[in-house]
Parts: sequence; C-alpha cells; structure tokens
Amino acid sequence: MRTNRTRVLGAITAGLAVGALVTACASGSATPSSSSDRDDTVIIGTGATPQTLDPILASDVQTDFTVGGAYDKLIDYDDDGAIVPLVATEWTYNGDATAVTLTLRDDVVFHSGNPLTAADVVYTLDRIASLGIGVSSFLSSYASSTAVDDTTVEIALNGTNTTFVGALSKVYILDSALVSENEGSDQGQAWLATNDAGSGPYVITDYTANQQATLERFEDSWRFDEHRPDSLVYRYITESSTLRDELKSGGVDVVTGLTGTDLDALASQDGVYPQELSSMLQLFVMMNTQDGITADPKVREAIQLAYDYDGHISSILSGRGQVATGLTAPSVSCRVDTGAAKQDVAAAKALIADAGAEGQTLTLAYQSQIPEHQKAATLLQSNLKDIGITLELKTVTYPEYVAMIESPETTPDLALLWDFPYYPEIGPMLYRVYDSQFIGQTNYAQYSNPNVDALLEQGIATVDPDAACDLFTQAQELILADDVSVNISNPTTTVMLRDGIEGLEYAPTYQLFDPKMLVLAD
Repeated sequence: MRTNRTRVLGAITAGLAVGALVTACASGSATPSSSSDRDDTVIIGTGATPQTLDPILASDVQTDFTVGGAYDKLIDYDDDGAIVPLVATEWTYNGDATAVTLTLRDDVVFHSGNPLTAADVVYTLDRIASLGIGVSSFLSSYASSTAVDDTTVEIALNGTNTTFVGALSKVYILDSALVSENEGSDQGQAWLATNDAGSGPYVITDYTANQQATLERFEDSWRFDEHRPDSLVYRYITESSTLRDELKSGGVDVVTGLTGTDLDALASQDGVYPQELSSMLQLFVMMNTQDGITADPKVREAIQLAYDYDGHISSILSGRGQVATGLTAPSVSCRVDTGAAKQDVAAAKALIADAGAEGQTLTLAYQSQIPEHQKAATLLQSNLKDIGITLELKTVTYPEYVAMIESPETTPDLALLWDFPYYPEIGPMLYRVYDSQFIGQTNYAQYSNPNVDALLEQGIATVDPDAACDLFTQAQELILADDVSVNISNPTTTVMLRDGIEGLEYAPTYQLFDPKMLVLAD
C-alpha cells in the first residue's frame, strides 16, 4: 500500500457507486440457478462487506472473502503450511534466489473464454507493482517478469528473497485482454470494482455494493467440482443479531462473524451446526509511535497494562479464543512466546503519572461493523478512563484507515485491527508491518527501529531457514521491548452452517474461510 492510495481509493469509491455488476462471462458457461431452486444455492451471511471487487485488494479480508471464488492463484498452502501447486505446477529459484521461473498449467480458461497464459501472469504482477497498493506489500521484492512462452514465466527479484513464491498465494490472476479493454485512466480499478475478470470456479454475475453479490458455478473451470453449489450468494449484514436471526429463519445458510452471545444462542438450534477452524488471526491495538503522547513508550506500556485481557476473552469472545502471547498467533512457526498479557491498573496509573499524561485525550479508530472490534473499543475506553485517559472512539472503514496512516500527523493515536501472516511464514508479516520503509503504507504504528530493519531485511534475504528464523526471533524481541502494540486476542473462527452444507477446513491463506470448499452433502 503506497502513498498514492488516497487517489486510488477515490477512484474505487466512485466505481462502487455503480451498484449492479455487468458480468464478463461472454461464453455463457456459468450455470445459473433458477430462483425457485433454493437447494442448489448457498447463501452466506457476513459482515465482511467489500469496498471493491478488484483482487489487487485481496489483502483486505472484505475483498478477499467475496472474490476468492472467482479468481485463480498460482500457488496456495495446505493446512500443514506446505506450498501446493495451482495454476503454477512448478517453480524454481536460481542459485541466489534473486529470480524465479514458473511453469503454468495449459488448461485454464477465463470466464470470458480467453485462455490463461504467461502473459496474463506478467500483466497481473506488473499492474500490482505499478499501482503499489493492496497485495503489492507482499511483493516488495518484485522487479519484473517475462513471458518466455505461454506456460513459462521468469520473475526477476530486486534481491535475494526465499519467501517470494509464498507471497504469490495472495495474487489472483487477471484476464489481461479483458482488463486492457476496460483500463480507463486508472489501470482498470473503477471497472474491476464491480466486474469479474477471473478464471475461478465461480463467476460473479451480479453485485450491489454493500448489499449482495451472486456467484454462479463455472462449468469450464479446470478444477470443476459437481458437489459445489450451483450458486453462492453473499448477503452483507453487519449486525450479528440479524445474522443469527437470518440463520434461524433460513434466510442464510452459512454465517461468519457472529458474537459469542449469538453463537451461544444458536447452540440448541435444530438444523444448524458450528465448524471451528484454526486461524492465524490476531487482534491488536496499534499505537502511533511517532506523534502525540503515544510517542512516549511509558504511555504505550501503560495502555498495554490497562487492558482487561481476561474480560475480553470471557465477555467479548465468550471463551472462544485466547489471550495473545506474542506478535502472531500460536499457529505460526518461529514466533516469540511472551506468555499471556495481564492487566495491572496500578502499574498503568504509575506510568501515566510518570509520563505526565494524566487527563490527556486519545483517539481510537476502529471498524464498528466487526463485533469484536466494536466491543473491544468500548472496553478499552472504560479501561483507559480508569487510568486517567479519555478515549474518543472514531468509526472508520478499512480503506479510510489506510488513508489515515499515510502520515504520522493523520495517523490516529490508537487503532484496533486484525492482522496476521497472509500466508504461513512469519518473516514477511514482520517485514510488512514493522520495517520502517513501509511507514505510510502497511507500518500501522509509524514504527522505526534501525536494528529491527536490519534484522528483518537480512532475514528475508537469508536462504538458510534456521538462520532466517534466528534473525526474525531477534527482531520480535526488539519490537516487543518497544511496546509498539497491545496484543489482545487470538479468536477462534467459528462458522455456523445449515445441515447438508459441509467441506470447510482450515485454509491458512484465507482470513475467514475458503468459499470454494463449500459442498452440498450427497
């Protein structure tokens, strides 16, 4: 996410005002369900409302969750954290890991009927690098790429990076011919905000911003599965209680994002069942380390000590999760385990007094449509009042927040957000969030420590995985000592499903769940 994001998001917002989507499926190979054939349609209720359908912003859970079924990736990870082939069947680094050669499948067809070739991969990667937003933060080592032939891509990196192939698990391949026809002046962002240019198992056939998206099964998909529903319908509902009632009444079939209270209320509901999935998700309060009173490490430490972690788990998550014990969830390897944080109001008050910060006011940015964030914001507000700090709450969308962090002066004092490794390697996440070169982009805390930068950059360029892990461990210890964030919780992902719908398993590159896994029981 580069500094031109404000301008880009303006174009996206304008594009979303269009509302209805014009599908790119020229071949007519989708299989629409009739309105009366409810058995072959699965309706997903979610508060993850996308601000755009442009897959370049698949770094945002809201976009990724909707578009994940409509696009193909080059590679992915299995539930053991191993890379598995998708469109790319083979990949080879050169001797010093400064270049990668990919071999592609030759049987992948876009929804338009165009074949997917190496030229589409090059177009997609070059567009990501040019726009410098969204998933570009995972591809900072990308220099250029060349289509050697239809099934071979050579990628040049700007330095040694043995984790680069893993980052491709967050890249969705675009139909370059189709997008080129609709590029306009913004490299297709306004058009892709409401249109489909993918080759995935589903075609996005209808979209109304902030309300609903409809995806129809693509019969010509190279990974066609007759057990998948004919249609997936996303209904964007932000209130947990409404999602609960819709599931009870049959208005939706699959629900994610319910509060613990509403999950408890569904425990005895006939015809539905919970599926608990492992997650790399973690809830943080990121603190502005460069501006305002949070630039003082004593204030940051006081805020950490003020929070009621146990109350968060018991009351907000209803026991479905655990207190965070480091900078990433326990499911991520090569992490420093700090043990669960504990509230200490007396120590927090003493630090505030020592910093001369009594009676000061701070601002917290948070996404009110996410139940855990909404309740955590209120809890933190109460906790900080107990130590003499007034907390003003400011609701934002994720794109609004990203625009705010482009400079220290506009960065809020505090911000509640989920973050996690977008694929199962800790180094790239640490690099993205804590390296100072990403201040104004994905370094949410405006954090700068030259020693941390050196360790992270050396770790990314280290071929030996054990040596790289040692460097990342040292970096974590320094970041933790600098009190950059309040590391709150690792919530369990609980999905409620109607009987007869199954298939969900842990998918480490999907923040909620992979919608392509949903199948109808025989």
